[in-house]
Amino acid sequence: MMNYKNIRIGISSLIFNINEALEICNKNKEINHIEIGIDNISDCELLKKYAETIKKLNLSVGIHLPMELNPCEDIIFIKDKWINYINILNEELKFLNISYFNMHLGYVMTNRLTRNKVKYLNNIVDFFNQLLLKNNNLLITIENTYTKGGDFSNVGSDVEDFEYIFKCNKDIRFCFDSGHNLICKSNYYLLKNKIKVIHLSDNNGVEDEHSGILKGNLTSQELKIILSLKPEFLVLEMNLNDVEESLDILKSNYFE
Repeated sequence: MMNYKNIRIGISSLIFNINEALEICNKNKEINHIEIGIDNISDCELLKKYAETIKKLNLSVGIHLPMELNPCEDIIFIKDKWINYINILNEELKFLNISYFNMHLGYVMTNRLTRNKVKYLNNIVDFFNQLLLKNNNLLITIENTYTKGGDFSNVGSDVEDFEYIFKCNKDIRFCFDSGHNLICKSNYYLLKNKIKVIHLSDNNGVEDEHSGILKGNLTSQELKIILSLKPEFLVLEMNLNDVEESLDILKSNYFE
């Protein structure tokens, strides 16, 4: 069993429902981390209203960067703007002492990605090299995702994508998303030594429903394997009304 005192257990929130999330953190003392999705720089100013509450609850903070962010971008002007966006967020959010910035690897037209995936992986490596060149204190975690075909495909739906990036950049860490893996399975357990964050949720294997654990296709045995990875942060990235039930299941059956 896992000793939950050795990790920080968190929940995920967006700006619009942060009040509800902080109420859950206040009620459940095992929760000592929050991962907040930020879309606009103006959100940083809104977060200042919650800084004192976050501090009183002794919460560490992670930031989930926008889904639209695309580190494999071919257009240099746009790529530079995304790098600048992260730099501004990092500066604006210093009052929260951010533990990590989490992000997806981006998206490419499917026919182009199929023809030359290495090109886009190299774009990602270059993105991180530029981003971290003057921000060596910035911790980035990159998250597995899923793709369903169509005109555009997500990069990062296979463990090989991450192995390539980690060989090129030793400073970036991995965020394992259990819900995404249910939709696009790959052997991400090979990245055990790179894991910093786990996003824990369940779904039906088709849609990313962000359900509470054991409400979908996630089995008890697979959950045990996931928890054995011993991340620094375990984020219950699920509907907030499922958090307390999932936390009770973890405490009763998987935590010491």
